[in-house]
Amino acid sequence: MMLRFFCFFVFNIFGLIKEESILFLTLAAAGFLLCRIPYAGRFLRVFNTLFHEGGHALAAWITSGEVLKIELFYDTSGTTITKSNSRGEQIIISLAGYIFASVVPWVFILLLSQGYEIALHITITALSGILLLLAVRNTYGIIWILVMLAAYFLVIFKAPQYSWMMVYLYTGIMLLEGVFSAAVVCWLSFAAPDNAGDATNLKKYTGLPVWLWGLFFLAQALFFCWLALGLLF
Repeated sequence: MMLRFFCFFVFNIFGLIKEESILFLTLAAAGFLLCRIPYAGRFLRVFNTLFHEGGHALAAWITSGEVLKIELFYDTSGTTITKSNSRGEQIIISLAGYIFASVVPWVFILLLSQGYEIALHITITALSGILLLLAVRNTYGIIWILVMLAAYFLVIFKAPQYSWMMVYLYTGIMLLEGVFSAAVVCWLSFAAPDNAGDATNLKKYTGLPVWLWGLFFLAQALFFCWLALGLLF
């Protein structure tokens, strides 16, 4: 209630921004700051990691490859082990992580802007459940998804009046962490090109320099963030 009152107050002062947009931006900023807090922040940031690794897995399935396992770790890193039949498929799979993690929050905000909050609840739980059942195989990853889904359903069924806050918070974290993680890999592509994750893999598969892929990942993250924010104003 206090958050809505604050946002309504700001809305009346500026008059140019929709109340829902101020609510989302406030919770997104709060989520981003929470992600900088030790322990709790690491737990929240895995939400972005899940969809990043899920992007690799979905790309493997779409290209008729095989997903051996996804692992999520306490330090917010993750790995997706896949088997593919060609270099082209390996390129698509390597590209998919950062792109999927950038596209998903844009789609979520698109659903929210059209009033499809229930569809968004279904999408989040379905994607998380599919990855849990079919791909995530390490102990921390399984526990993390179960805890996240338990908290999610607890709010939806026990305090549905606050479900919008949870959706805004999750979506905001994904949006901003997607840009942040892309910025990190872009920096690594210059500072430590042998340890720049997907950018390093793409250099191996394509021969193009690591820094070019780092810049691409950052550019696409900023582009989808811009598209998402454009839906709010």
